[in-house]
Amino acid sequence: MTDLKQAYERELSQSIALDVETSSGPARRSMLGSFRSMPPWAGSVVGIVVILVVWQIVAVTAFSVTGSVPQPGLVAAQLLHDLTDPVYWNAIAQTAATAGWGFLWGNLIAFVLAALVLVFPWFEGMSTQLAVVTSCIPLTAIAPIVTLLMPAGSRTTSIFLAALSVIFTTVVGTILGLNAATQTQLDVVRAYGGSRLTQLVKVRFIAALPSIMAALKLAAPAAFLGAVLGEYFLLGVDSGIGILLLAAQATAASVKLWAIALICGGVAGLAYFVIGRIGRLVTPWSAGDSRAGQGF
Repeated sequence: MTDLKQAYERELSQSIALDVETSSGPARRSMLGSFRSMPPWAGSVVGIVVILVVWQIVAVTAFSVTGSVPQPGLVAAQLLHDLTDPVYWNAIAQTAATAGWGFLWGNLIAFVLAALVLVFPWFEGMSTQLAVVTSCIPLTAIAPIVTLLMPAGSRTTSIFLAALSVIFTTVVGTILGLNAATQTQLDVVRAYGGSRLTQLVKVRFIAALPSIMAALKLAAPAAFLGAVLGEYFLLGVDSGIGILLLAAQATAASVKLWAIALICGGVAGLAYFVIGRIGRLVTPWSAGDSRAGQGF
């Protein structure tokens, strides 16, 4: 009797496994889970909901007395109030402009380092090492030094930290992109009489563009967050997201502090999104993106 029961269970398990392997279309989706048919944005919505639920639980349990972690509803109300205040929009504009200058200078330095690799291939190791050094330097350690060297009221420290935050990403992405062109493609240009400049413009740059745009997409939020951090060390400056963070921290205004932190994350995320969309427009041939070329 036991042998018959074991044989039956074995056949049943094999039958279920066979059904899963051989099924297709709606049947397979039903067995493997309907989550595969969910739209791409559904996962993000579920993740946000889970984060909010966990946040609420932590706020009303572990930090109910101190209030260091305020409830999401209070933070959302404070955020809506802050976004109606021109002071916050001016602070966002000031920090974003600083981050933009840092983004520009940092990427220019990165492009120069990557271009030198084309002229002097032996320079690749040194270029990569320099990029690694910029990413390993503690920003909080070098910021006071830069602040002491600059006059009061200057935003140079914030621009410097923003630039320092993007060099590594852009150098690595650009070098990888410039090396993405195959030797066959370069030989074809050379066979038709093309110069090294023609190879750079017609082959290397086109091959490198997706990697460069991906690097810039990562560098944009890094530049903004570097600019915010730099504002912690500025002297004689009274506007900026970092200044508002310092003021909220000094008064122990936890709700306002969390709201400003969300503003920082939102601006950084917006920068990532915009650069990503621009990259999709200028590199519609980029592999791995089924929506490439569809615009914003």
